[in-house]
Amino acid sequence: MTTSVFLTNLCWVLLLANWVVEWNWKEKVSALKHSHLLQAFLILALVHVLGLLITQNMEYALFDMQKKLPLLVIPLVVLTTPPLKPRERTAVAAAYCATVFVVSVIGLVRYLTIPDLPYRNIVPHISHIRFGLNVCLTLFIVAYAAFKLRRPGIIIAASVVSLWFVAFLFLLHAYTAYIILGITVVVLLFAYRHRMTKRLFNIAALSVGAIIAATSVLAICYSYDYYHLRPLSTQTPPACTVNGNPYLHLSDNLIENGNYVHLYVCEKEMRQEWNKLSDYPFDSLTPTGYTIYPALLRYLGAMGLTKDSLGMTHLQPNDIYAIEKGIANPVYLQPGPRKLFYVLFYEFENYRCFHNVSNFSLLQRFELWQHAWRAFLQHPLFGVGTGDAVEALHQQLEASDSPLANNGMHTHNQYLNFLLAFGLLGFLLIVFSFFRAIRRGHLCINPLFTAVLCIILISFTSEDTLETLAGITFVALGLTLLAFHTSPSHTPSHHPQKTCTNTTH
Repeated sequence: MTTSVFLTNLCWVLLLANWVVEWNWKEKVSALKHSHLLQAFLILALVHVLGLLITQNMEYALFDMQKKLPLLVIPLVVLTTPPLKPRERTAVAAAYCATVFVVSVIGLVRYLTIPDLPYRNIVPHISHIRFGLNVCLTLFIVAYAAFKLRRPGIIIAASVVSLWFVAFLFLLHAYTAYIILGITVVVLLFAYRHRMTKRLFNIAALSVGAIIAATSVLAICYSYDYYHLRPLSTQTPPACTVNGNPYLHLSDNLIENGNYVHLYVCEKEMRQEWNKLSDYPFDSLTPTGYTIYPALLRYLGAMGLTKDSLGMTHLQPNDIYAIEKGIANPVYLQPGPRKLFYVLFYEFENYRCFHNVSNFSLLQRFELWQHAWRAFLQHPLFGVGTGDAVEALHQQLEASDSPLANNGMHTHNQYLNFLLAFGLLGFLLIVFSFFRAIRRGHLCINPLFTAVLCIILISFTSEDTLETLAGITFVALGLTLLAFHTSPSHTPSHHPQKTCTNTTH
């Protein structure tokens, strides 16, 4: 699921074909009766079918259900088939982790060899956000293996691989993955503290606390550095440049790197000097889709320079190259967490000054969530139907004159997507069925199942995880394969009376 869309589709189709050819319907029906998790997936499918009764856009509804077929087929095949043996599970886990590692290496090679490759395209065939989920799961599998085996060589190898993946997430700009990792680690730490020695728990807790404290300190320091006004922005600006050309001073109070972006602006001199320094015309488009001017304006301001001929003299060749690529802040050229914070600060500033959410992923999500909730409140009980969630969202965006209207975006929140499509009744039915399956199956006895469950539930808050094939297969395979460790439904089918026995490993 991390290497090819075609192969992913081929695999689940082959699984279904093999499942049918196996026959053994008596055993399969028996497994269905005893598998609460499979029943939960079937209820999820049933809610989608019932949503057809009230949908207005049947064409999209059928497309949506076709897209989500793996969410039904994979659990049906996996959970009605005899469980994998320990060696087979180990082989599957090793193959999965190795695949994720190889794909990350391919991504690094692409990043180093393809000029101006957008971070969203570093990993081929899968979105960087979905790949981030796979990296998170791989990290927990590697850590779990090291914890269980406790061999020095394996612990060292696991530590090296983990550091590699953590660094690669930064290269991908998969910052959501860091949040998922942090929350999941805290959940696992306190949920399974009874399985750890007091010393190990204290070390882990102190490590997590130190990381949280360090992140908080960095956020405070970077916030002060970003908003602390520099001398150029604290003095009264002159009316003209040193060449006698008039300045444009806009009082919108947009701040970047401690400087007001729209003070000391002389576009005439910027144009003249830029055309002398660069082979790219002043009005040419950068890879970001914008002209040179806004990137140059912000770049000069972020450096604390006037936006005129005098400020242009301070630009070095590396600055010119960065601006040509659409990079609007020299901080964005620096590795480390400072870039992340400065991007977030600039997004907030744009919203504070102009209520602008376009091209800002975090603010776009806030806008979409707000309007998705409003649309849900208009159909609170039954929702709008399986195929009308996107249309209902954009009708609400249009009614509010939102800049995100008519752009085809989804809710970017799986919970809101379910509420909007199926209403409160459908949403509660889905939640109850999975809660029942997890509780009755004692699935959270297994730390890896808890880890993948946390990853999925947290990803639902900021993504429509079940709207892409990669997300669907991650959820279906992650929950069903890891349920083998603890689910009582996988007691051998020829002994149905033993379905309540403990199969925990």
